[in-house]
Amino acid sequence: MTDHPAAHDVGVPYLETDLGRAVTPFSQRTTADGLRIVVEGVCPRCYGPTVTEYPYGMPGVGMKSPWPFRARAAHPAPDVLADEVHFCECGHPHPSLPPDAAFVGCGASWRLAAGAEAAADGGS
Repeated sequence: MTDHPAAHDVGVPYLETDLGRAVTPFSQRTTADGLRIVVEGVCPRCYGPTVTEYPYGMPGVGMKSPWPFRARAAHPAPDVLADEVHFCECGHPHPSLPPDAAFVGCGASWRLAAGAEAAADGGS
């Protein structure tokens, strides 16, 4: 694991930047209603806590779902940790954040390197 400051660096200016492969602990879990996957961790650029929810049936998460959606808690979650590009969604409006930014955060994106998951579980 990479050393980083203990606190969120809110002074890092917004910059859309691809960090490549990041080795930082992230976890994923299925929401209680079984309709979404929650990915949580710390942004490797600004070190802010970031949480993203991926709905089942969304392109890129490897799941197709008939309408109406059925609860997925009994089924293993797709591995969105390894398969998705993650974005900083720390929720802090970093300096220079454009008003039309897709995510409120520092602008970083990354993929997780193998072994970066802290704990991936298929349900909770």
